[in-house]
Amino acid sequence: MGFNIYLFLTISWFLHLGARLPALGYIHVDLLLVILLSFFPAQGASAFTLNDKKDNAISKILFILIVYALVSLPFVEWPGSVIHRGIPNFIRAFIFYFFTKKFIHTERQLKIFIIVFLVCQTFRVMEPIYLHITSGYWGSSAYIGDGQVMNRLGGAPMDIINPNGLAFVILSILPFCFMFLSSNGWTKILSPMVIIFSVYALQLTGSRSGFLGLVIILLYLLLLSKKKIVMAITLSLAALCFFATLTPMQRDRYLSIVGDSTTANNTTAERRLTGIGNNFSVALRRPLFGHGLGTSREANANFGGGDQPSHNLYAEVAQELGFVGLAIFLFYIKTVLIKGITALRYFKKRTEQESRAYIYRLVNALQVWFIMNLFFSFFSYGLSSYEWYLFPALFDIVGNAVESNKKKLVEANA
Repeated sequence: MGFNIYLFLTISWFLHLGARLPALGYIHVDLLLVILLSFFPAQGASAFTLNDKKDNAISKILFILIVYALVSLPFVEWPGSVIHRGIPNFIRAFIFYFFTKKFIHTERQLKIFIIVFLVCQTFRVMEPIYLHITSGYWGSSAYIGDGQVMNRLGGAPMDIINPNGLAFVILSILPFCFMFLSSNGWTKILSPMVIIFSVYALQLTGSRSGFLGLVIILLYLLLLSKKKIVMAITLSLAALCFFATLTPMQRDRYLSIVGDSTTANNTTAERRLTGIGNNFSVALRRPLFGHGLGTSREANANFGGGDQPSHNLYAEVAQELGFVGLAIFLFYIKTVLIKGITALRYFKKRTEQESRAYIYRLVNALQVWFIMNLFFSFFSYGLSSYEWYLFPALFDIVGNAVESNKKKLVEANA
């Protein structure tokens, strides 16, 4: 029952059912589900877990990060903003770590959760594409100077995310779709279709960080591929098709990535880079405890000359939690990365037949998603975003599955 309620919360959260169905919004369905699940007991011991007491490094560091954010509350710039906005937003993100570990106990549950997650994210991409094709919907635009405005695809009206946010949703889908191309059944059939429409949507967003994130994913897939020459040729042809279908404005925007001073979008690209340095200067005002959880936008508006949060995760953390909090967060990222690498190395040692298992493909997809996030984090905020707490939970579950498999092998050979 707890697992099913968590699935419904996941669907409601990502598809904004409270906004789509006024009755659910009136009763604050997401909040009610979170409260209910908080008191709902986990059913049975995890089939993946070998020994949680010896394998909870991620949980420990997360606990330290949360305690530090709370203890530093009296010493931050705006404690009222932390209580009103920062803590609630962080809790909304953190629940994905807590509930994922609490309610996913079997490989079947893991498969169902991944399917629900991917279906929700795919819907968030396909909805604005459908609106764009049928009614010319864009959802956003960008002023690039000299009176020129570029239309950019954003989230659907009921899913208010900017073009970079939509690009991130797309990049969250693609690693799984690429990995499931080698599977059997309906996922192998649907994955190519989702990939094509997702890349098309990414093109319409005009997101430079999204484009670079796609490059990171493809390069990592090339590194993992056993047929590198075939893969390289395929990717080269796909890249030619991608650039051939770009409008002149879109081509100009992507060329600005390499610092082409002749492009109209070069000014906005330079502004993004100089803005990161300015964000760290704001963080240095309160280097120990920061301005407070969730106050990056407020800090930049008051001391950085721009009314928006830092578009760099590490500058955002430094601004909100100080450089001590940044050190804790960096150690957290390192721990998650080690967990993923450990699981990946384990499955690389399996036989060819075993390496085709679902868990192996999932580990690879999670690893690609995590690497992409590490890159994307240099151009986007995310301390209170769900992804930094969801895939650590999935890594933890898969990591425990690895340990459980090792135990079974030892017992079988005893």
